[in-house]
Amino acid sequence: MTDHHHQPLDFSYLIEMVGDDPIFLADFFKTFVDHIPVYLAEMENAFANGNWSKVSHCAHKMKPTFSYIGRNDVKQLVEAIEKHAQNNIGPDKIQSDIEKLKLICADICTQLEQEKLKLSAKQ
Repeated sequence: MTDHHHQPLDFSYLIEMVGDDPIFLADFFKTFVDHIPVYLAEMENAFANGNWSKVSHCAHKMKPTFSYIGRNDVKQLVEAIEKHAQNNIGPDKIQSDIEKLKLICADICTQLEQEKLKLSAKQ
């Protein structure tokens, strides 16, 4: 199994959407870093309570974010969580996918923090 955590991020889609504006990009990264842990906690909580529709809803909310940073692999992982929760399939699989997602997101947040530092040097 390949290690997905340390993939480089790709901001070309984001830059295409919003332009190469360091202030906006830094703001986007901050929003991501602030919100993703909240969504993850919400998802874990919903999972712990067996609230499948809420797990699915949390996954759905998070999904687009990963396109912006060029991590379609993570988007697919979130999609799998969403679908499995919607159809109430394989709680063990959902749980291991949530665990995997948490590790990847922690890593992405670290990468984004570094990007933010690079951007603030440019401003």
